[in-house]
Amino acid sequence: MPQLPPAGSFRVGPVYLYTCLTELLPLYAVYALLMTSHGVSTGELSVLFAVWTVTTFVCEVPSGALADRFPRHRVLATAAFAQCTGFALWTALPSLGSFAAGFVLWGAGTALTSGTLQSLLYDGLAAEGRADRYAHVSSRVAAVQACSVAASSLAATPLVLLGGYPAAGWVSVLLTLLAVPTALALGRPARTPGVSAGPAPDSRGYLAVLRAGLAEVRGAPRVRSAVLLVAVLTGLGVVDEYLPVLAREAATPAAAVPLLLLLPWAAMAAGGFAGGRMAGAGDRLLAVLLGAGGAALAAGALTGRPAGFLGIAAFYWVLRLAQIVADARLQHAISGPARATVTSIAGLGTQAVALAVFLLLGVASRWASVAVLVALTAVPVALLALRLGMRPAAAHHAPDPGLTDDPAPTTDAPPPVPDRSDPPAPRPDRSGSPAGTPDPRPARVDAVERHP
Repeated sequence: MPQLPPAGSFRVGPVYLYTCLTELLPLYAVYALLMTSHGVSTGELSVLFAVWTVTTFVCEVPSGALADRFPRHRVLATAAFAQCTGFALWTALPSLGSFAAGFVLWGAGTALTSGTLQSLLYDGLAAEGRADRYAHVSSRVAAVQACSVAASSLAATPLVLLGGYPAAGWVSVLLTLLAVPTALALGRPARTPGVSAGPAPDSRGYLAVLRAGLAEVRGAPRVRSAVLLVAVLTGLGVVDEYLPVLAREAATPAAAVPLLLLLPWAAMAAGGFAGGRMAGAGDRLLAVLLGAGGAALAAGALTGRPAGFLGIAAFYWVLRLAQIVADARLQHAISGPARATVTSIAGLGTQAVALAVFLLLGVASRWASVAVLVALTAVPVALLALRLGMRPAAAHHAPDPGLTDDPAPTTDAPPPVPDRSDPPAPRPDRSGSPAGTPDPRPARVDAVERHP
């Protein structure tokens, strides 16, 4: 199992800065427009998105095991450099082939980041006895991400007006390049010389780490359920790739599209903050919120007017909140040595869902407008809400942070001796132990296993 750093060595600030630099990219708001301006059709755009998703899909789990086997800050630095190279290709050589190559590099960078950043953050907090703060800190990371994208949308408008799409591209290249040394700084000690600010790499072989992560997902119902929820919620969010085209379809001037995209990104920032406060939300509440959010998405997309982005923003507020809750459940559920690998398996599921969305919308684009395509995303959202609402109330997996971080009882203290003067009547033991024999497993784990 990776050795955790001593208390006081982990710094959250560089995590926020790395997130900001990799998301504060003006190209995000206009790259779909950049591609369509060079002759890429809506169908070809869907194919490019599929290339991006397939690359991430193929690299997802292997890259997670790399992050468990090697220093995570170096993995994050590699991810930022790959993203930087892809954006440079798009800006310097805009063509269908360059766009495809850039998406391959971006997909590889996405896979390297997925699972790595969450694991570095959780293990760093756990080393200081603050694992119960993960949902709070991760919600801030999500808010920084959303605010950075919103700010990039705001900055994209003057950049496009002054220098066209290349100006937005080169600024994005510079920011992702700055993210490389920022990621490397995550491995430098805060106060203790010679100590890495993150989990040390696992001393076992790469394949052993990979097998450990796969075994935990297969063998732990609580982990498996959280992995599936994270995958679906995050995968459905890829419809945002069509929002710039939807804005143009609603007769929004090209220079004003980034301003309109501020609405959903601001909503995502607010949803990130709300998710940190609702980390213990149950399935019934998530079902109600998702149902309402899906309806708002469909209504907003089908209005055919810029005002419809208010409904789309409401959907993304709900979606980001639910993503934070699901990620917190997953990180608290993982107990084995391959945290990044397990989280990357959730990322693999995310890419599978995203790929299905891209392919289905790409096929449907032959007969439907972008507004209808975006509205169709509300269908799987409604199905997920229905599934969550039908689960028994006790089956949700919201962790109790206090229980999660309680130290395990030491082996030095003898177990309590039962009072045999008045023994209780024998009763069935679900663990399979003889009547009167204490169950060696922790009570809360047993409770979770009874409610997969």
